Amino acid sequence: MAPASSLLGPPALRQPKPTFHHPSTPISRFSTYQHLAEGQYLESSLPPLDPCTKFLLEAIAHPKSRSDYNYDYDYDEQPKDLAHYQGEAWKHDPLTTLKLICSLRMTGKLNEDRFYKVMLWVHNNHPLTMSLNVVAFGGLGMFKDLLGLLYRVLEDSIEKPNNEYSRWNYDYSREEETSTNKEGIDNNSRAKTAVERYQNDSDYRNFHDRISEMFAELLRSDLRFLESGEVEKISFASKFCPSVNSSYDKATLICENIARRMFPKHWYEEYKDVEEAHYAYRVRERLRKQVLIPLRKALKLSSVEMKNTLAFENSKAFNGLKIYKEISNHGYLKGSKLLFQKCMKLVEMFGNPSIGDGLKLPNDIVASLMSKEHSDEIVERQWRKLVQELSNQGKLRNCLAVCDLPLNMRGTYKETACISLGLLISELSENPWKGKVFSFNETPTLQKIEGDDLESKCEFMRHNIGCGDKVDFFKIYNQVLQIAIEQKLSNEQLPKRIFVLTYRDFEAASKNNWAEDYKEAWTNYRRRGYANVPLVEARTQYKKKGYKTLPHILFWNLKNSIAEPEIICSPVNNKCGGLIITGLSNCLISMFLVGESDSRTYAPHVQAPYGIGSLSILKFLPKAEDVMKSVFLRDELLKNLLILD
Repeated sequence: MAPASSLLGPPALRQPKPTFHHPSTPISRFSTYQHLAEGQYLESSLPPLDPCTKFLLEAIAHPKSRSDYNYDYDYDEQPKDLAHYQGEAWKHDPLTTLKLICSLRMTGKLNEDRFYKVMLWVHNNHPLTMSLNVVAFGGLGMFKDLLGLLYRVLEDSIEKPNNEYSRWNYDYSREEETSTNKEGIDNNSRAKTAVERYQNDSDYRNFHDRISEMFAELLRSDLRFLESGEVEKISFASKFCPSVNSSYDKATLICENIARRMFPKHWYEEYKDVEEAHYAYRVRERLRKQVLIPLRKALKLSSVEMKNTLAFENSKAFNGLKIYKEISNHGYLKGSKLLFQKCMKLVEMFGNPSIGDGLKLPNDIVASLMSKEHSDEIVERQWRKLVQELSNQGKLRNCLAVCDLPLNMRGTYKETACISLGLLISELSENPWKGKVFSFNETPTLQKIEGDDLESKCEFMRHNIGCGDKVDFFKIYNQVLQIAIEQKLSNEQLPKRIFVLTYRDFEAASKNNWAEDYKEAWTNYRRRGYANVPLVEARTQYKKKGYKTLPHILFWNLKNSIAEPEIICSPVNNKCGGLIITGLSNCLISMFLVGESDSRTYAPHVQAPYGIGSLSILKFLPKAEDVMKSVFLRDELLKNLLILD
């Protein structure tokens, strides 16, 4: 199709110049965890954000949170504006930056002002890329955005966001719009500016032509659909195309350019000898009467509606990005609690850590067994595969479980988790602890789990493991010690962890207050020996028999919401006596099972921020680039975007 060679504008522009001056628009180019025990700070293991991610985080920042969008993640530097981040992002990866801009706009995460700022930057610095992506933008339904951007390029409003004409609106459903001059701004002066800009600025002219050509092609295609009765295939080009003689049309002369491309002279014999000015007038009227009016009428009568579901497609991505930003914005948090909670939430949003190829979580396997989702044979295979794989990795060797299975939790997800974790720990242990669990009561006993398959073992645990309101930890320690003495176990054969799987708070579940017991025990031990001071007695007896330490208690409260782990600290030697984990989720169980192969460093990723050989939860965070790319719209929507200059 032959492009429009020029724009004429209204007849008034070809009349003698008036004696008074019309103002014209100038043309210009444009982690850490805080170590709570010692008050030290550990540096965050989050890698530096790449430029595209920094730009994305800056673009979606709330405008009221800073002045003129100035913000930086390095507090030692001067604040930088959005253009700086965009420039750095474009240098790093221009196509990703362009995809981010479109995705943010289409999902409503980039407001109008910021969108036009970043797109004006693209036009001013990469005009060829901007112009030749017009069709791709149109394919995303960005008709109004393109028209608004064209107007801002014309008016050079990048430094005048509050200019009276920086926003334009018109009623798409009206056949024709009229506008009145405001505060002395003359329509002819604006048309003159548009013609001069079109003639003298090749970048603006190219952008103007590409938008006009896009509308012309879509309108021509829509007319064919209208004639064939395929109204449902009609695009929304006629809805967003400016009306002839609307205020927008008078400012940009866009309808003349569209009309010239819809009805080029060399296609229509009737225009062959028509004077240029009259030709421009006739094709504009033809555009109005024969194209816009019938297409808009068809859209109005049809059931075709614009559906913007994109905003909901990747809402999870934006929520995750917001959390990632909150984490990355704080090099030093005031404590580990906030960091742990945010990291856990982010990990859960982007997928649980993998415990192994094809492996299912123990609670999921037992749940499918109870619900009969799969055959018993399939479930049995899944369980054996999980136990074998974790055993090969040396996970949870020589550990014991204390299972709290009250009647009021019967049939719940928490009961399933308690049974599955207790059974898994028992099967991963070595003799003499293998296949055994402790009951949860004031007289706990080490019971052998009976059954030939997974279902029978689960049923045995549900109905035969004793349950009470409180548990006596000293008696558990003492039984473990007696077995170790009787069987002459070495330090390496002694249980390293005793997992207490319950639905109670630690203080409520313990027969005696843990902290008070330790303080009283230490006083009594120094004054009259260790008689009647169970915890210190146990510790002393362990050392007498050559055992270096008591097994650590890992108290897992399955009932409450997820919270940061807490150290059970012994005031005797200011070392760790155990750990409290609170909450239940597949993510937390996955992190627990992804622990080190050496059972002495069981699941260190979920330890509290005291740094007892622990690895930070930050290790499980998704990469910033992956979070950033999850913001993208579907690939098929962005595949036509190109970088050309």
